[in-house]
Amino acid sequence: MIRHAKRGFTLVELMVVIAIIGLLASVLATSVVSKMKAASHDLDKKVLLDLYNNLQMKSETDEKARMALIRGPIAEKRGREFWEACFKAKVFDKEMLPKMIAKSGHDIEMDRRSLDDLDTFILDPMGCSWTGPQGNECMYLMSARGKARRVVICANSRNWFNHEDEILTVWSDGETAEYITTEQLNGWGYEFSEEAWQSPGTEIFGKAKPFDGVYD
Repeated sequence: MIRHAKRGFTLVELMVVIAIIGLLASVLATSVVSKMKAASHDLDKKVLLDLYNNLQMKSETDEKARMALIRGPIAEKRGREFWEACFKAKVFDKEMLPKMIAKSGHDIEMDRRSLDDLDTFILDPMGCSWTGPQGNECMYLMSARGKARRVVICANSRNWFNHEDEILTVWSDGETAEYITTEQLNGWGYEFSEEAWQSPGTEIFGKAKPFDGVYD
């Protein structure tokens, strides 16, 4: 009787199989990462627009909130302290706390129970991803139109490059949150050096149009 030896995979065949699996895995990973980035991109736009819309609604329809902004406890606050004061003055409720962070960055959402005692509440810097206006300039800033248009809220310096070269903003004459680039700003007549663009907290916010009304 002739016995046939069992034949296994050769080393070359194993290497080919491993290469194919690696290629398929890299293609799948690229697709998944791309979709995750797109979802994060859109989610941050929604979060920032919700925050802006709530601020705009409160300033226009809530007399107590409007007074707190104009000459109350929020009037002289800006940047992160502006948002903190909005919670302490009850302009925002607990449901707005998750809106304070960009989902694409490394900031951490604060526990809503931290708002149980408003006297001791502090909005942690790592719990705030956005720039903020100054309280007594807020309503003017939100109504600026034409050549006076300004950025009302944008990603703060820590989250400035969450989406590479696109910066998430809400403009005073905009109806939605949008991403902008230096190329777009240059086309609109604004000029920023590379050094300034890399250091928005010290070179852009509160100084250079259209970001002169926002602060870290």
